[in-house]
Amino acid sequence: MNKSLAILYINSHHKDGFYVNEANASARSFREYLPDATYYLYTDYDGAIDNCEFDEVISCEFYVPDHLKNRVHLNGQMIAKHKAMQELTEDYVLLLGADTFALKSDVTELPRVLEQFDIAAAHAPVRINVELGNTSIPEIPIPFPELNCDLILYRNSPAVKELLSDWAKLYLEDKFSHPHDQGLFRYLVYNSSLRLCVLPPEWNYRGQTYQQDTVILQNRFVLDDYINPKKSLLKRLLG
Repeated sequence: MNKSLAILYINSHHKDGFYVNEANASARSFREYLPDATYYLYTDYDGAIDNCEFDEVISCEFYVPDHLKNRVHLNGQMIAKHKAMQELTEDYVLLLGADTFALKSDVTELPRVLEQFDIAAAHAPVRINVELGNTSIPEIPIPFPELNCDLILYRNSPAVKELLSDWAKLYLEDKFSHPHDQGLFRYLVYNSSLRLCVLPPEWNYRGQTYQQDTVILQNRFVLDDYINPKKSLLKRLLG
């Protein structure tokens, strides 16, 4: 039985719609390989989106409560994200940051992961981001690191929905006083019975060095190297 797939972006109007237009380019890259998915954008942007790739653009409030004013993502993206993730009805959901870009047809393999797992995500490049201000959370073993919450693939099952609801609730309660919600996601996944698939780095690559095996890139600053590989090769040869 074929499963329905939603691809979800949550991006605010900030920087004159830069993130919305970047998400549109990301959606175009994924649609090349996953044309049957339904593409959603939750946003407070009211401008035009040229050559819009989204099947549905949903108006969403972005706000930050006073007790969270000193957190990162001050545009309120965290709360909007938690709300949107709970609203979709497709069997599978792929949450993506605006700066992700699909590079290879291997992307079509992603939904198959959920035939055996409940959630899939890659390790965060900084395994526990204490430099940013996250704490390690003593009750969780350090070898179980944070997951990058800009690419999360999940089954839209009751058990996962319960985790998403807890994520939203505990984020608003500021359970760990972390700068953002990634440490809390680690805590909830670790304490759940959900089956987690950790994606290899090339499926959510955030590095600066060109890697030929990259399937999904999440680094807007080196994207041109991948789109123009001959130019990138020349740059590397010239050192």
